[in-house]
Amino acid sequence: MEVKREHWGSHIGFVLAAAGSAIGLGNIWKFPYVAGKNGGAAFILIYLISILFIGLSLVIGEILIGRHSQLNPVGAFRKISNGNRLWTLVGYLGVLTGFFILSYYNVVAGWSLGYFVEGFRGTYHTFTTSESAALFFENRITNPVWIMGFQAAFSILVLAVVYYGVARGIERFSRILMPIFILILLFLVVWGLTLEGSDDGLAFLLKPDWSNVTGKTVLEALGQAFFSLSLGMGALLTYGSYLKEDESILSSSLMIVVLDTVIALLAGVAIFTSVFAMGFSPDAGPGLVFCVLPAVFSKMPGGNLFALMFFILLAIAALTSAISLLEVIVSYFVDEKKWSRHNVVLGSGFVVFLFGIPSALSFGPLSQTILLKRTFFDLLDYLSSNILLPLGGLFTALFIGWGVKKSLFFDEFRKGAGGWIDVHVFHHFSPVKKKFSYLTIGNVWYFVVKFIAPVIILLVFLKSVGVI
Repeated sequence: MEVKREHWGSHIGFVLAAAGSAIGLGNIWKFPYVAGKNGGAAFILIYLISILFIGLSLVIGEILIGRHSQLNPVGAFRKISNGNRLWTLVGYLGVLTGFFILSYYNVVAGWSLGYFVEGFRGTYHTFTTSESAALFFENRITNPVWIMGFQAAFSILVLAVVYYGVARGIERFSRILMPIFILILLFLVVWGLTLEGSDDGLAFLLKPDWSNVTGKTVLEALGQAFFSLSLGMGALLTYGSYLKEDESILSSSLMIVVLDTVIALLAGVAIFTSVFAMGFSPDAGPGLVFCVLPAVFSKMPGGNLFALMFFILLAIAALTSAISLLEVIVSYFVDEKKWSRHNVVLGSGFVVFLFGIPSALSFGPLSQTILLKRTFFDLLDYLSSNILLPLGGLFTALFIGWGVKKSLFFDEFRKGAGGWIDVHVFHHFSPVKKKFSYLTIGNVWYFVVKFIAPVIILLVFLKSVGVI
């Protein structure tokens, strides 16, 4: 007997879950340090343009593919391409990418849980410099018990949510945790703005210095926009497959992109106002969150409470993204193999955890184990972020623009009219003008996905692998 496919219980539930998928370590951990490394405001402006034109177009594209097929990435590409094996491989690429990323993502997410616990122990009071905070970080991530313990704890949290399904698990969790996440972030932003010297942090974020902008800066911004929205790994496609036909994809995609972007910017405000106020450098790189911020917290008034709230914020962001990654894997086995969701969640979660152990130990016992000049963690990170994600996005854009008839996606694009766009933007239009407006937006979207996005993603890919 065929099991009826689950759907989101509400439009806001889908938006919060999909935004939670996009809002992860890329927003709270990676965006601030990449912005800091590339000069702040000028980078952010290029990033916003990239999000608006390329990011939004690909978000719409992935959700369209998912909803039209009502299947996982593999089934979606197979169904829409009428069984074409080459396009079906793109679906397998998405599932594989999700598996790889989740295996080491759980490790990094475990750090945020660990640092939250360290906050309860009052550890941050002991840091006087960023060097002492960095030494503490190194001691923790080289400790197998500490790093694998929190990796396991985080993995269990992910399993617990996905186990209960789409509406009862993922959506219910997202409707509770995402508002909490936003409230905590707003509180941290206000707190950061009240610190003496925070004006320098705002100036860093809001006053562009174009003298530091190069071609590399532009490609970094494009790559960050791609990474931030969780594109190319099948997560938004999978979430889109649970979307009802009467929901507006355009409205949903806009809300997801706006939420993701605003949260990345607010995280930048919360972090850089604090960093500048305490006299630290904004260009610390990947160590900004775990090596510099703990020292910042130690000098701030009420810094330990700030630290606790920041790292639980980081953990929530990681959790909502990890849930979507596991759902990509689970949906494949449920759709294609007809296996029980509960068995798939437990089995795949356990396999992901085991596969992530070498990544967890890459900072300690396996630090001298080198594959292709990289530790296991660095190799998976490089393979996923620099190769698999851009290729997934590139093939998705090519599939929409060149692999399938335009009419198929336009029909799907027009379904669900009456969403936020209609109510707030087209409400004063006649039915004829409204139809024309949707057609115009659809044509612009299709042109970007067909002609512009492939070129841009290819440039990002070439840059990421060191060709340009």
